[in-house]
Amino acid sequence: MQLLLTRIKANRLRTACRYSTQSLKDTYEAINAHNPRLNALPHIHPPSSIQEANGPLSGWSFAVKSNIAAPPLPTTCGSHTLASYTSPFVATAVSMLEQAGARMIGTSNMDEFGMGSLSQTSVHGPAHNLHPEHSSALHSPGGSSGGSAAAVAARMCRVALGSDTGGSVRLPASWCGVCGFKPSYGRVSRYGLASYASSLDSVGILARSTRDIRDTFNIVSAPDRRDMTCMSKSLRTRIHALSASREWISHDTECASEPLRGVRIGVPSEFWVTELSPSAVDAWKQGAAKLSSLGCDIIPVSLPHIPHTLPAYYTLALAEASSNLARFDGIRFGTRHMPTQSTRANASLKYAQTRSMGFGDEVKRRILLGTFVMSARAHEHYYLPSQRIRRLVQREFNRIFALPNVLCTTNTKADARNMDKVDAILFPTATDTAPVQGTSDNPVTAYVNDVMTVSANMAGIPAISVPFGLHSGMPLGLQIAAQYGDDDLVLRIAHYLEPQAA
Repeated sequence: MQLLLTRIKANRLRTACRYSTQSLKDTYEAINAHNPRLNALPHIHPPSSIQEANGPLSGWSFAVKSNIAAPPLPTTCGSHTLASYTSPFVATAVSMLEQAGARMIGTSNMDEFGMGSLSQTSVHGPAHNLHPEHSSALHSPGGSSGGSAAAVAARMCRVALGSDTGGSVRLPASWCGVCGFKPSYGRVSRYGLASYASSLDSVGILARSTRDIRDTFNIVSAPDRRDMTCMSKSLRTRIHALSASREWISHDTECASEPLRGVRIGVPSEFWVTELSPSAVDAWKQGAAKLSSLGCDIIPVSLPHIPHTLPAYYTLALAEASSNLARFDGIRFGTRHMPTQSTRANASLKYAQTRSMGFGDEVKRRILLGTFVMSARAHEHYYLPSQRIRRLVQREFNRIFALPNVLCTTNTKADARNMDKVDAILFPTATDTAPVQGTSDNPVTAYVNDVMTVSANMAGIPAISVPFGLHSGMPLGLQIAAQYGDDDLVLRIAHYLEPQAA
């Protein structure tokens, strides 16, 4: 019997090795075929440096956004000031994937310091979208995790890590036709992530299927004592017990016709913004119809403060960015530029010269705006009202979701009495399909791209974008979001919503 088990294990190992070798070959063939055009991976491990490893993700390849520490490759954040910086430590999420047997094949392109929605402000040059295929026009992959989304879409890797501050994983996922998941704030450790806006940042996952996202999420979702904002083990246990108490949701896996029977899906009217294209509206309606056919109850809901989230988000995000990027002065972090004769005797001018030459225009614009917001005169007029709006948005989500927010209650059981409450909400990921790269120089236009995504970051709730159709050859995505900590339900609904599940 022992000999038989040994042979079975050996056969499985040989099969895994064959799959791993073939997967590695396909990965680098895709990189050679697509990366010169897409510019998705500015730094790539040579095939000879990849070492095989055993684990639940053995044979998987993954890319890492350039603002996540992944030595020996540089952590550039897409910026000239960090062009030669290599982190002395590995990010927790990267380390967990490697310990699970996955292999990092490179770092992905991004907007400088995550500030952008088009992936066109990188020191490595703009990234491009795989879609539409066989077209001379190069479209934007979205931002700021555009390189990660483009790499996944072109099969240069199986999964990719990104960061999501206001939709930076979900918007690229929608425009590139892949799945992009932003977990609840604190689900995945941020240790090793270069901070943009610390209270909004989350490490996200991009893949071609929700199944791959779930497998990756199960690996990287764990407590981490090195990140004070990471969920503790006791909090995760409370969330699991609370989620399991929903008796109205069917878990009957044998019900193939209605696998989501009992799930209540909300459709928020406030996301029907004027910028929403007819193709996005059609996809939204078709998505609701599909969920209804799967057994979900579709219920209209209202989130009155959603229209205020975009200006509030940019006020808070830029204020935090101004503080977080103060460290890149050429002394603590960042490339130091030699002072000129006129700046040699003044320390402040030395800092100013280094930062002016090291940062791009968009980063400097956001630092200036964030510094103004935090000034004594503007603090009460902009920053404090934005914090109040954030709190109101969080309360509105708590009001419409049947599952209580574990951070705001000591309840151990979900309340099923109010049938107006919902388990998740459905809305578009973007107002339209991806534009041609380089056609928009107006920063305000780029900011509007985040109107559909920032609310999930403001409330810290989980959200996922899944591909849902094409318009003129360009992908469209739909979002599913749920209560804080209800990540498993989001992934379950997304699995049945994505086209592959059909």
